[in-house]
This record gives sequence, structure tokens and C-alpha cells, in this order.
Amino acid sequence: MTATQPTLRAPSNRARAGALMRSTPAYIVVALVALVVVFTIISPEGRFLDATNLQAVGRNSAGLVLLAVGLTFVLGAGHIDLSVGATLVLSSVVAGTVAVDVAGPPSASGAFPSAGPAIAVAALAAVVVGGIAGLVNGLLVTKLKVNSFVVTLGTMGVATGAAQVLTNGSNVAGIPPDVQTSFGLNSVAGIPLPLVLAVVVALVAGVVLSQTSAGRHALAIGSSSDGAMRAGVNVQRSTIAVFVISGLMAGIAGFLDITRFGTTAISGHETTMLQALSAVIIGGTSLFGGRASVLGSVLATFIPTMLLAGFVMVGVSSFYQNIAIGAVLIIAVWLDQLRGK
Repeated sequence: MTATQPTLRAPSNRARAGALMRSTPAYIVVALVALVVVFTIISPEGRFLDATNLQAVGRNSAGLVLLAVGLTFVLGAGHIDLSVGATLVLSSVVAGTVAVDVAGPPSASGAFPSAGPAIAVAALAAVVVGGIAGLVNGLLVTKLKVNSFVVTLGTMGVATGAAQVLTNGSNVAGIPPDVQTSFGLNSVAGIPLPLVLAVVVALVAGVVLSQTSAGRHALAIGSSSDGAMRAGVNVQRSTIAVFVISGLMAGIAGFLDITRFGTTAISGHETTMLQALSAVIIGGTSLFGGRASVLGSVLATFIPTMLLAGFVMVGVSSFYQNIAIGAVLIIAVWLDQLRGK
């Protein structure tokens, strides 16, 4: 007699649906819906659901989405990048300065004849600055063997100081208003263009992380750097790559910043890094590496932006907003520890 071999069955549609409902993105969607309901009830005349307010939330989330995408790669590889907010500021300062120089003085009618080239060159400058900042972080971590927390804490100070030196502590003025009217304040089907750009970049990043060897190598390093090295992964190159990705995302976010405000916001990003880091951890990326979710990170970025928008609408002081962001970060790390157990 021959023993009967057990038959392996594929998960049913009901099982797949149940797993999806128990996933981190599903919980985040529930939390977002709860926030919308609460703020709609307590906001004056339910104005939280106004199209203008929702578009503002989308514009505010665009840069944060990009920072979260970059941090997802870095944390997935077992590192951290505390300098993303400062890199955003430095990139926006360089982009704004380049835009002013290339555009030149306005005409008698107030128009900038060279606004188009100025915007294009400014966008390129922001991306280059962000990429260089990420490359420096990656080289310092890999070549000097210094912990990424210490390295990026130091480069955060360097980038912040450089932005202040370049502008003497003042925001860049004279940026062509076309940067706002042609892109920053424009929308497609009611969705702000900056958010559309951020989502497209996030989709590409999600494919890279989950479907390419580069993404698998990054997560392998986060799980075990020594094990990844024994498996033939070039740990140094992959580590540098994730920091460059993080820097590039911060550079694009820096350009989006000036398209949103029409100027730079040197002192307006004190909690940006904390918001992005909280979103990434809430979204399912492990603070200790080896596990990452671009989808979860993107969805979770709307939590801090909705909190801030709701607080502003109901008249809560900005001091309480900072307290809420700090509390969200602590809760995010606690949730990450629970997932690890």
C-alpha cells in the first residue's frame, strides 16, 4: 500500500478577503475613515469634508508621501534617516534660489518670460541636491562604519545650517508665481497635481521594493546584514542605494514645497521628519529592518496631515498639534513592537 499524500489547496477567496481585512493597510483605512467622521462632526458646519479642505490635505500630504517612501527603503534595510526634513529644506532653498536667478527680473507687467526654464532647472537642482545628500549619508554609514542614527543626526544639522547660510535665515523671495499656478495649485479631476506626482512615484517605488532584486536585497540586509553578505548581496552598494533613494525623495519633496507656498519654508518643517517616520512605522515597516510596505506608508501619511488639518479647523493650538505628532510616533513604535512579538 502507498500512503496517501495530503492535497495542498490554494487559499479560498474568503480566506484572501479575511487576510486583507486583517492587514495593516486595512486598519489604516479604518483609522482614516474614523478621523474623517470625527472631524466632520466637530468641525464648524461639517466643513472638514469641503473639497477645498480635502485638496489642501492632499497638497500637504504630497511631500510627506515622498519622504515616507524614501524612509520605507531605509528602514527596511535596517537603517534610519533623520535628515530627510533638513534635506527637504536645503533642496527647496537651492531650487528657489536657482529659480530666481534663471527667471531674472519680471517685466513691466509682472510676468517672468523665463519662468518655464527656471522651474525646470529648479526642479532638477532640488533632485540633485537631495541625491547628493543621500549619497553622503550612504557613504558615511558604509565607509566610516558609523551608525546611521548618528550620521543622519549630524547631516541633519549640516543641511539645516547650510540652508540658513545660503539664505541668511530668510525665505527665498521672488520665485516666479508660475511655479504655483502651473503646478502647485493645479489639479486633475479634483486631485492636486503634487499628490498625483507623489502617488505615481510611490507606485514605482512599491514595484521596485517588492518585485526587483534591489528591493529584495534591501530587505535582506535589514533582516541580517551578515546573512545577506553570505548570500552574495553587495551590502555596501545596496545600503548606499537606499540612502540615495531617500535623498532623491526628499529633493523632489523640496521642489513640491516651493510649488505649494511660492517660496521656501525654512522654519516650517520642525516636525516633518517625525510625521514621515510615524507614518512609515504605522504603515507596517519595521523600525528594526527586514519588513517594509510602501502601500502602508503612503496610506499612513494621511493620518498626521488629517490630524493637523482637523486641529486647525476646530481651532486647536499648534502646541497641541506638536504633542499629537509626538504621541503618534510613540504609538507607532509600540505597534511595531507588538507586530514583532
